Amino acid sequence: MWGEQYTRKASDLQAVQSDIARSISQKLRLRLSGTEEQRLTKPATANAQAYQLYLTGLFYFRKGGVENYKKALDYYNQAVSLDPDFALAYAMMTAPYVDLYVLTASGDLTPTQALAKSRAAAQKALELDDNLAEAHIAMASINELQWNWTGAEAESKRAIELNPNISLAHNIYALLLIVLGRNEEALAENKRAQELDPLRVALKSNQAKALLFARRYDEAIQVAQAAIKLDPTFPNAHWCLAEIYAITGNYKESVNEYQKTIDLDGPLPTHLCFLGYAYGLAGRRSDALAVLQKLKTTDKYVSPTELAVLYIGLGDKEAAFQSLERAYAERDPRLDELKVEPYFDSLRSDPRYQELLTNMHFPR
Repeated sequence: MWGEQYTRKASDLQAVQSDIARSISQKLRLRLSGTEEQRLTKPATANAQAYQLYLTGLFYFRKGGVENYKKALDYYNQAVSLDPDFALAYAMMTAPYVDLYVLTASGDLTPTQALAKSRAAAQKALELDDNLAEAHIAMASINELQWNWTGAEAESKRAIELNPNISLAHNIYALLLIVLGRNEEALAENKRAQELDPLRVALKSNQAKALLFARRYDEAIQVAQAAIKLDPTFPNAHWCLAEIYAITGNYKESVNEYQKTIDLDGPLPTHLCFLGYAYGLAGRRSDALAVLQKLKTTDKYVSPTELAVLYIGLGDKEAAFQSLERAYAERDPRLDELKVEPYFDSLRSDPRYQELLTNMHFPR
């Protein structure tokens, strides 16, 4: 129905995108409102170099892993230094902050400091363009990590309303639905995300995570293995498979997969906590205690939530609860999966566990 050829310089990429969008809408006789057409053809930035830096940052972020997240953050910062009004770059800047400092606690920022920087970047993006779906996606992610469940869902839905064809919007909403225990809805959102971006391995890894939290272990293993096959260098896929193996009693393979995560991403405290957990379940108590000692003496931030997981592996329920209570007191973002995470199944019958869930205001 439509076909054209465009010969332009690489620096004209955004102009070509706008021309294509406008031509398609005209050829297909789409009845767009003025606001819709403006949103469709509006360039993200007038600075071609800033746009190239943004695309490079996006490339490294999607590769996954600590070093790539650091590179992504550097490129995004370069982009906004060239164009301080580049709302999309501010919005996307929040993701490596969250993954690098909040989820892996890697670098010189605490999770609290990183969340503050992430929120500032998201708010800047919203100030520049309140109709930017990616800015609402960023705010949804931050709200979830700060246990603002209502705000996170509202921002997720707003992002999808603004642009239902952004895979990231469906992915962020799926991750929120996972931690709220709404597994079928989460899998449906994840499916839509994969339909929009079928080659992104992180989405398949998140599908495995949703199946894991739904306790559909055989399916979760198959999907995690498929994610690894798609990209053997993606750390989160190995981490997800390691957890499934640990929960299902395949401790030897769990240790192997956690070790692969460390080989790919480095001996981060977050990875060491889970490796120690697997060691404890596997009966390698001395190895688990050695990991625990290393974590006690490190100068890097150690999530008390993840430390609780290690104590569970060691069978130390009281130490696990002390660590979880410290996580709550410190507002540890890693506590957001408390309601559904299988690691904590052995603690669920304890009244202290239910009290934590109540204090975090999880919807019933």
